[in-house]
Amino acid sequence: MIYERTVAENAWELEEGLYRILLPLPWDVPFVNAYLVACEGQFLLIDAGWHSRTSLRALGRAMKAIGVPPHGLTQLLLTHGHPDHASGAGAVHAHWGGSVSVHPAARRHHLSTEEMADWARREGLAGEPLERLLGRRREPMEPLPEDVEHLQAGGPLRFGACAFDVLHMPGHCPGQVVLHERGRGWLFTADQLLTPQGPNVWYQSHREGDPLGEYLESLEATGRIAADLVLPGHGAPWRGGPAQGAAEAIAFQRDYIARVEGCVEGSAVSSWRVAQRLAAARGRRAEDVSELAEVLAALVHLEAEGKIGRTQEGGWVRV
Repeated sequence: MIYERTVAENAWELEEGLYRILLPLPWDVPFVNAYLVACEGQFLLIDAGWHSRTSLRALGRAMKAIGVPPHGLTQLLLTHGHPDHASGAGAVHAHWGGSVSVHPAARRHHLSTEEMADWARREGLAGEPLERLLGRRREPMEPLPEDVEHLQAGGPLRFGACAFDVLHMPGHCPGQVVLHERGRGWLFTADQLLTPQGPNVWYQSHREGDPLGEYLESLEATGRIAADLVLPGHGAPWRGGPAQGAAEAIAFQRDYIARVEGCVEGSAVSSWRVAQRLAAARGRRAEDVSELAEVLAALVHLEAEGKIGRTQEGGWVRV
């Protein structure tokens, strides 16, 4: 059980110098966690939240209640480049100051609407369903500050009396990192461990390799970290270490991969058709381009395992 001392309506002190700040999102996932570490008069903010007036005001109220003065932030560290964690970085940096750092692989290319449409058509989505689904697309990423520093994996990253191991954990995002403060037993897991479980990996035209395979490997590594207090990007923190959460995530991903494989049958089938079959098995229909990207990540992983192959026309078949 975690004792949380309330310092603002959306901020709690978890341990001395460690604060969780809850920031609103305009999605089905309603909130994202930012964390503030106060140590020897310095202030480290981990993630910036969504770029919206509502989120920035919520962050500002929490920072003031904690005692961070205007332009008093020492460092803003972004765990990865997804907009719910990073799009507020420019506005936060402008008001609160501090250096901004992110892993270089997190500064990925963000698809324009035209690029997204071309990619979706290649995967079998077209016509009115394409227009409808593109209309549900999330807003593009706000640009990061120009003077962002590259965060290198390794460690320790020293911050006052704190020392963080920066661990590169690709899969969910090419440049995602988790932070481990060994002496205090803190583990900031970003979106590596989520509750409830979900596919959590997307494959679009800007990605390469086998990101779902990378995610499974990084989950194995996460489960081996010796930490007591797990601080996720979404949902409540917990004590007891990351092993169980990582094992549950691996089990979910392997079950998801098997269900996707079961939808590749008969003649060559497009990625979008696989997404439709997968949704139909749950009594619903595919509703979002992100579902196509999730299914495609599993298909690419199955291809890497030699279980399915891709035709010249872009369809998938059993090998």
